[in-house]
Amino acid sequence: MRDVGGVPSASDVHEANPPATAIAPREPGEVPHLIEADALRLGQAAIGRAVPDFVLLDRQGRPVRLTDYRGKPLLVSFIYTGCFQICPTQTKALLDAVKGLETLLGSDQFNVVSIGFNQPFDDPQAMRAFAAQQRIGASNWEFLSPPTQVVEPLTRAFGFSYVATPAGFDHLLGVTVVDARGRIHAQVYGDRLRSDQLGRPLRDLLLAEPPGAQSTLAVMFERVRILCTKYDADTGEYRYDYKLIVELVGGLLFFGTMAVYFLLEWRDQRRARKPSCAISSASGSAA
Repeated sequence: MRDVGGVPSASDVHEANPPATAIAPREPGEVPHLIEADALRLGQAAIGRAVPDFVLLDRQGRPVRLTDYRGKPLLVSFIYTGCFQICPTQTKALLDAVKGLETLLGSDQFNVVSIGFNQPFDDPQAMRAFAAQQRIGASNWEFLSPPTQVVEPLTRAFGFSYVATPAGFDHLLGVTVVDARGRIHAQVYGDRLRSDQLGRPLRDLLLAEPPGAQSTLAVMFERVRILCTKYDADTGEYRYDYKLIVELVGGLLFFGTMAVYFLLEWRDQRRARKPSCAISSASGSAA
């Protein structure tokens, strides 16, 4: 398994002529492994790609289309249930990161899916047991099993590379961020994910999302609320930035006060003009 921290910079990623596979060629008897740089390039090359409309099974064996998740940002994590250390640790870190987003985002604003790529072993029953072991019961988090024939095109579409080894699978650790239209927006790598690593792309997506059917006032309020949060590295969670809130409220009160002042001034000047008009009209009548 790999431990890749952070998102690679543009200088580390060469988009031109990316390799078709990240599996290193090997001599007879040599343990297979990934070429990390090639795996990263394949992951970055997937950004902007539309997620295919594959049908997977949820923990209860019910069919779920990936397009069912459109309309909200989606976090996608590939795992295999036969992993007894790295994948559980990665999933626990993702759970902590998602919990740290609660102030920034409500659970109704995005979804999470963990996909088991080791088929046919990662069936709905195995995925259900894995979720129970990790104590994940959030309504916006599902564990999905793709059909065996779908695994290869599905992982390729997401830019996820892996190779079987005697110890399990060698693959990069991370999460794919998909936007509300079903396009891959970002790849976030690392086995110890933090809330801010996921919060940044999710914040960008939600702030850029058009209002749609929601009222403009409700959308404006929600966006202001999101902007008034900041990541606290000590707690690993987002919290409200009360200094910014006070400054924002103070600014609104100032502009509100000025608006009321000018409105009252306009009203008083209008009232002051009415008597003179009346007197002028009366004088004209007398003449």
